[in-house]
Amino acid sequence: MGNIKEWKVQPRLLTNRRALFGLLVALVAFLLLSVVVQVWVLPGAVERAVSLFPEVSTLAGPAILWGVCAVLCWQVIAVIGLQQVRRVLESRPGSSSTRWIGAMIGCLLVFTALVVLAFIELNDAGYTSPGVMLGLIAGGLLALISAGALALFLGTSRALNLPAHT
Repeated sequence: MGNIKEWKVQPRLLTNRRALFGLLVALVAFLLLSVVVQVWVLPGAVERAVSLFPEVSTLAGPAILWGVCAVLCWQVIAVIGLQQVRRVLESRPGSSSTRWIGAMIGCLLVFTALVVLAFIELNDAGYTSPGVMLGLIAGGLLALISAGALALFLGTSRALNLPAHT
């Protein structure tokens, strides 16, 4: 398990105000960029795909809906991250951090379910281009690995009786 002193050295990185401010700026930038993706990029990409391949026109509506929901999952995770960064900046740790991290895990699992549903629907419809399928697999694996890492973090912090924000 290691020396307890090791655990007390690591939180210094999280309490560094510049690093937290940089994380805050990155999360806000991510949120703004994701809104642009939802409103302009995603519908435009679907429209271009339908104009190039008219046979996929039946998937246009579900593709936009799936894309908006998938981006929404990551937006919720970013908002929760902003909340956690704000709490650390204000030096207000609390037990509610565990619930917020649990909510992040839930969003990641919802995203994974969306990926699985999209994968099944595309296979059922016969549209299995390698780029799309590999992208879905990579996105789903990234979400599962992230959810597993957060769950491991929660389990470890509970086992060591550490506050969840460290």
